[in-house]
Amino acid sequence: MNQRPPGLKEAMRNVPSTVALVTSRDEEGRPHGMAASAVISVSVEPPSMLLSVNRTAGLHPVVQASGKLCINFLAQQQEHLLLPFSRSELRAQRFMSHDWQDTAPEAARLPWLPHARAVVFGAVDQAVPYGTHTLFIVRVHEVILPEQDAAAHAPLVWLGGRSACLAPQPL
Repeated sequence: MNQRPPGLKEAMRNVPSTVALVTSRDEEGRPHGMAASAVISVSVEPPSMLLSVNRTAGLHPVVQASGKLCINFLAQQQEHLLLPFSRSELRAQRFMSHDWQDTAPEAARLPWLPHARAVVFGAVDQAVPYGTHTLFIVRVHEVILPEQDAAAHAPLVWLGGRSACLAPQPL
């Protein structure tokens, strides 16, 4: 196994990345989730996303078993939701906020944030183990965009190991 080059983690902390809350449900119907910054678009045809999940994350076995997930891309005003999803000792607080809704029908019920910058529902198409993580290629089934002007809600991003926000610059 190759050793990590010195400075790799620090270099990646200096690259802004979108903050998403990824959710799913286990076989008993309990909601699970995690904060993620390793989420990217793969293809428009077929519509797909790539999600990298550490195999030690509580969400990992749930996504592997259910094959269904929801990716909620956060806006700046949703930063209050981030801490419970970033710390395992706060797991019981993750879905206590009134910000969450469930999808229908009951069999495919997933927690989602109607006021997120974008919400993507999908199913795992492929799972590729790599190092400490699994790369889940997710086939996108539905996308929900906010009704309000997206420019009014800046995206929440990770930068330097903490949350930050970006604002569009005038042309």
